[in-house]
Amino acid sequence: MMQEQKIDRRIRKTKKVLLESLIKLMSEKKINNITVKELTDLADVNRSTFYLYYKDIFDMVEQIETEMLTDFSTAFEKFRKEANNYENLLTFFTYVFEFIQSNAEISKILLGPDGDYYFIEKFKDAIIQSKPPFDDSVSKIKIHYLRPFIISGCIGVIQQWLEDGMNVSTKDMATIITEMIPNSSKTM
Repeated sequence: MMQEQKIDRRIRKTKKVLLESLIKLMSEKKINNITVKELTDLADVNRSTFYLYYKDIFDMVEQIETEMLTDFSTAFEKFRKEANNYENLLTFFTYVFEFIQSNAEISKILLGPDGDYYFIEKFKDAIIQSKPPFDDSVSKIKIHYLRPFIISGCIGVIQQWLEDGMNVSTKDMATIITEMIPNSSKTM
């Protein structure tokens, strides 16, 4: 058991160093211009170690995205239970901004100007799957079209917030978004 914990810690540490190095490289150039050699040199990790965990750079990014979205969904499920089925959008959006802020470096890259379109789509889907709150007076057809409209707008606001250096608090950002949503007082 003790040996297993040591290995786990080493693996986590190696993956963390690789992630930090990838973030640095992705902030300087497009992903398809990053080589495994360049990444492992920067991380001071052997290339064979990299290949123990990832097939290539794209596989690494995909695993990071999947892990981030899984973390979002898991944390959101916990949040939903604790928040008394999250009575309002303000609480929901505060949570979304706090999640982005706690994953700021990778979020800036994945949601930034040279970001990953597929990640943005998967992030939208994760938010839709979490079923943002609407009250029962809103028709199903309206919710069907309102959700993607709101989520796309929210992604745009999150991207702007990241670009501005997250200089507005998560609670203030949640308030701004909640006030932007059409008829938000009726949807809550």
